[in-house]
Amino acid sequence: MGKRDVNKKGTMEEPTNEEIAENSPVQTQGNEANANPQAHEAASLARVLEEIRDFRQDAKQQLSDIKSELTNINHKIAEAETRIEKTESRVQNVEQVLDKLIKVVTQQENKLLDQEGRSRRENLRIYNVTEGEEGSSMVEFIESFLRQTLELPMSTQLEIEREEILRKAWGKKRVLWNGRPIYLDQDYRPAILQKRREYSEAKRVLKERGVRYQTPFPAKLRVFYEDGTPLYHTAEEATTDMKDRGFPVKVTTSRESLAEQLSRSTWTTVGELRKRRQTEERESNIRERLRTFRRQTSAPLGE
Repeated sequence: MGKRDVNKKGTMEEPTNEEIAENSPVQTQGNEANANPQAHEAASLARVLEEIRDFRQDAKQQLSDIKSELTNINHKIAEAETRIEKTESRVQNVEQVLDKLIKVVTQQENKLLDQEGRSRRENLRIYNVTEGEEGSSMVEFIESFLRQTLELPMSTQLEIEREEILRKAWGKKRVLWNGRPIYLDQDYRPAILQKRREYSEAKRVLKERGVRYQTPFPAKLRVFYEDGTPLYHTAEEATTDMKDRGFPVKVTTSRESLAEQLSRSTWTTVGELRKRRQTEERESNIRERLRTFRRQTSAPLGE
């Protein structure tokens, strides 16, 4: 140790240039520098892999939480649909009961109106008479008024000749009393009067155009056009046809009845929508299968 190597001839050999270069401090530092980047790269890759593993773990946990929340939401939606179906079923039952009640009320109302109409059958309605002109006796005033304006003979019994009185009044073009035009008509019940008033717009335009018309009982309108004589049952029907004929009339919209309002406010239930969708999907699948079958059967045999 500590001595130079001696060859067989007893002389010392000098180290070569390669040996000197390998054992120099500069070469040692270069080898360490080449090794450090590789180690740094390996450490970086390890950190990236660790972060990826952590990210995958977090993603799995988040997906699990999302699935759990979706499951809870689906349960709540199913429960809500069940409650909605039950509520809609109750609403439909209530609507059916309400529809029956409306029919019963309408029947009773018609009976009452019929009784009211019968009680008014012998009455007369006089328009445009100033209040107070009757004086102390309404009966004496009406008798004097009718005999003077309609020129009725004294033999006419006013109590039982209502139709005769109306015919005479309607037959005159104009009935005057104290210089004012007076109109006589039947004593209709309020519901019929309201329906007859709905024709006021149509009658105004017809009168301006000089077209003759009649208002048959209870609330109709017959118009004598040059090309025909239609009979209208509602003011909306009359004004719509008149507008189509070119008359400058405003279309009158009829009021909806309770039954019409109820039928318009109904809706389709969730169960019915689901059944409709299932039916549509089933029909669509059947149509698609039929189209496929026709294409296959219509194709040439050699294909």
